[in-house]
Amino acid sequence: MSASAAIETFVNNIDASAAAYLDACVHCGQCAQACLFFEVTGDVKYTPVWKLEPMRRVYKRHKAPLSGIKKAFGLVPDEISEDMLKEWEELLYDSCTLCGRCSIVCPMGIDIAGLVRKSRETMVAARLVTDRLVGAAERGLEIGSPLGITPA
Repeated sequence: MSASAAIETFVNNIDASAAAYLDACVHCGQCAQACLFFEVTGDVKYTPVWKLEPMRRVYKRHKAPLSGIKKAFGLVPDEISEDMLKEWEELLYDSCTLCGRCSIVCPMGIDIAGLVRKSRETMVAARLVTDRLVGAAERGLEIGSPLGITPA
């Protein structure tokens, strides 16, 4: 597990559509009102746009237009760290069902659920996955059921 592996995977996973989505967000808060986790808790950390913060930071620091020049002047976000990724593990896996309500209400047409999925791919590459999910994946491959249910 390392932040450098996550950063490399984020950079590789941020394609043209992801970049356009990250640039298009105007932080209006419409996605928050659609998120079940935010509705129940009222905690801003559960807003869909906040769940994308590690990806946004990597994009702004490494791939955004003029990021090299902006970096020289200190105008880019700080690099993501292992601690930050550990904090976001819960937000990406345990507080998003990928239902897509946030994507539907986004006035900018951003596929937020798709970006959360891309962020999850990065977490897997960085080996930041809960033991429960690793176990479910292993059971799915070995038995054919993530719950361990056999045909018998």
